[in-house]
Amino acid sequence: MTRNERIAILGGTFTPIHNGHRALLHTAFQTASHDGTGDGHVIVGLTDSAVATQTRSDPDHAAQLGPIEERRDRLDAELENLANTYSASYEIVTLEDTHGPAASRPDADALVVSPEAKAQRRAYELNETRVANDLPRLEIHTAPFVVAEDGTRISSTRIRNGEIDEHGRLLE
Repeated sequence: MTRNERIAILGGTFTPIHNGHRALLHTAFQTASHDGTGDGHVIVGLTDSAVATQTRSDPDHAAQLGPIEERRDRLDAELENLANTYSASYEIVTLEDTHGPAASRPDADALVVSPEAKAQRRAYELNETRVANDLPRLEIHTAPFVVAEDGTRISSTRIRNGEIDEHGRLLE
């Protein structure tokens, strides 16, 4: 990777993978795959179970995620399909803390987040940490919410609860 390549970072549990996650991933690849020299690179942080327990509003949800190895395999398959559309390469790293490589990588350019207030707040805090450590702020790119047939956003919780499928189709 040359320094001309843009690096976009995002993270999550990605379980189950749904159209909202796909919007995040597309935004990351679009951010990294820019005009000019270099193909770009996307770093996808996959949250481990311990961090998922800390970051969930309901810690019991972390127990429903499944083994990280299985989540990594599903995410890798999704990324492989998506990467064929863009020039950027990708890698999956395990997130063992809430900030991951975005807090410390001096070569990172952008952070891709959801429009949720909690994600926006974490992005702001992460940039404050970078500034405190003499690193440049990351560009913050916000993927759009993806809504289900009922006009309510798609979420992993709604899928696990049997309300919708991964594409937002109503199941009840």
